[in-house]
Order: sequence, then C-alpha cells, then structure tokens
Amino acid sequence: MTALTLDSIALRGAGVVTIAQPAKGFRFTLDSLLLADFCRIKPGDRVLEPGAGTGIISLLLAKKFPKTRIVADEIEPVAYNLLVRNIELNELGRSVVPIDQDIACLDRAVTSARFDVIVANPPYIALGSGRTSPSLKRRTARQDQSSSLNTWLNLHSLLKNKGRYVLVFTAQRAAELISLLRERNIEPKRMRFVHPYAHRQATLVLIEAVKAAGTGTEILPPLIVHECGGGYTAEMKEIYGIT
Repeated sequence: MTALTLDSIALRGAGVVTIAQPAKGFRFTLDSLLLADFCRIKPGDRVLEPGAGTGIISLLLAKKFPKTRIVADEIEPVAYNLLVRNIELNELGRSVVPIDQDIACLDRAVTSARFDVIVANPPYIALGSGRTSPSLKRRTARQDQSSSLNTWLNLHSLLKNKGRYVLVFTAQRAAELISLLRERNIEPKRMRFVHPYAHRQATLVLIEAVKAAGTGTEILPPLIVHECGGGYTAEMKEIYGIT
C-alpha cells in the first residue's frame, strides 16, 4: 500500500485545499501552484486539465473560480484514485469531474465536449535527455516517455475557437514550445518567466496561448521566487497566502 501524506496548500483568491498524495515519488510542486495562480478563468468556462495527477491544479481553480466546470484527466491508477478522493475531501464534486483516459485518446473520450480552457503541466524532459529518476511515477510525470509534447499540444482540437491553452513548462524549451503552438494556430498571447533568484536565469515559463488569434504577445514582469537570503519574495508570499 502506498504511504500517503495529507497536506494543505493555500493560493491567493482560492483559499485552502487539502491534498492526499504519496509520501514518496511524485508530489505536487511549485510549478502547479504557479500555473493555477497564472490561469484566468471566466464564469461558466469549461476547463480541461490533462495529466491532473492528484488534482491540485483543478481543485485550486475550482475554489478560485466557483462557477467553473472542470474535467480532470489522470490515467495512472494510484494518482487517479487519489484525485477522486481529493475531490470528495474538498467537497468539489459539483465542480470537478475525474476521468481516467490516455491523453492520446482524449479527443475520442470527450467527443461531445469543446473547452474554453485547457490547463496543463506537461512533462518537461524529452525522453533520453537529462537524469533518469529511479521513481517510475516521477519519470512518467517529468519525462515525455509516455506522451510527447506534440501529443499534449494536439489536445488543441478540443478547444473552441479563441479558447485558451495555459501551460507551465521548462524555460529551456520555451522556443520549442512556442514553435509547436504556432504550428497548430495557437498564438502565445501572455507569457511570464519564473526565476529562482533575481540573478539566476529563468527555470520556468508560464504561457497563455489562444486558438486562432492574431499575433502579439504580452510579456509580463519576471516572477522571482526567492530573495537573496533564501526566503520567499513578497509576491510569492502573496501567492502562498503568507502574511
């Protein structure tokens, strides 16, 4: 049996959610929190989260935007069971619907649905690149061995025209991501780079891209995670709800 922890996490505008997650292996990270904070959702939007894991992003979005309806997809059995449990734990069953489909077949699983927003934290590391984690679950989450970045971006077929695809990705592959989005007529409209410290290069990029939109991108000020002394910056404290 997988050992679990029960953790609470706060997000500005959303309040607190409680997450059951494995004590070891894949656990949600700062990436997910920043993505949930970056997302802009309109009342009544239909949202899809592929690769939802144990549900942290979908649950935070459901709390922050209570009139949203979210489909959270996760195929890994342990994570899917925890996703279902976490939806119940946070009493968000009316807002978040869990499904367990391979993302490569997701267009057939939700054939009658078209979404206003897709929000995704796809694997960062191309297969054969970087260090290999000894944890199968973490490898699946961080390396695109099961589904390539192309497969994730092909989900744009599930977006309405002018629908938004919102992603967090490694900054090192930002040019590749932008190129692949544009190949699919999904135009990056809003971007923000995330730096661990002000003097360090960016490690993450947050992108909101719009299907069938014109050119022109808003580059937001960089998000700095840590002060020089190691503590969180004022904005990070605000994101985390730390006063």
